[in-house]
Amino acid sequence: MRYIDLDKLRMPDGWLARAQVARLAVSGGEDPNGHGDVWRELKSGMSELSEFKCWYCESPADRDDNAVDHFRPKKRVSDALEEHLGYRWLAFEKDNYRLACTFCNSRRIDVEFGTAGGKADRFPLIDEAKRVYQQGDLDGEEPKLLDPCEFDDCELLGCQQENGRPCAATEDLVQKDRVNISIEIYHLDRDATCKRRHSIAVGLISDIMDAQRLFDASQADVARKPEFLRVAKRIKRVISYDAPYSGEMKYLLRGQRSEKHPWMQKLLEA
Repeated sequence: MRYIDLDKLRMPDGWLARAQVARLAVSGGEDPNGHGDVWRELKSGMSELSEFKCWYCESPADRDDNAVDHFRPKKRVSDALEEHLGYRWLAFEKDNYRLACTFCNSRRIDVEFGTAGGKADRFPLIDEAKRVYQQGDLDGEEPKLLDPCEFDDCELLGCQQENGRPCAATEDLVQKDRVNISIEIYHLDRDATCKRRHSIAVGLISDIMDAQRLFDASQADVARKPEFLRVAKRIKRVISYDAPYSGEMKYLLRGQRSEKHPWMQKLLEA
């Protein structure tokens, strides 16, 4: 998962006015879905923000036709202890939008591998007692779901080198619980997605090993430095913002750091 700065989203001409019209219509009792064209207008710009990747899983757009998800559901909230008709007042607030692939956004079951997920109407909180049911201050709500628009959240998710399965990148128990429920709800452990992560991870680890060897050699023979730099550039491309699953690949690279190889930290910071 990589951080998405929604403030950078460029909206079409007149979008704010159209959103306001829709907002007033919904406050008068109309169904938010009857004005879905308003949020769908932003899909292209949102895709550009993430280099055409799903904001939750970082799968490229060719995984499916990405949709605009309402982070706080606009209609029903199945995790609420009492009946919750949704955060209707946020249906046309761009800060509540996240770009999601079908497998992260819609309920799907992987029968063969025993996983299920898809956000749909899920929105669990750390403390359910702080759930907001009517328009008001949301600062007290602490979402359990990792949010790509929260910088710190994006550092909590990693993946296993052995098989590409997602995992927590923290030992904090509260944050680990957030990661685990996010893996389930966003269906980040879907086997086909894990295979794609693993394929990239295999190449990354191989390049890291080559780079370590070439870096050591270049310390004794400067003529070997160009070879090292070529491999280092490949590693940098894999962890770059526009690369698929780059957040998880950064996690794997962080795990390989050592004092003997300061170039790894430089790549992470560049």
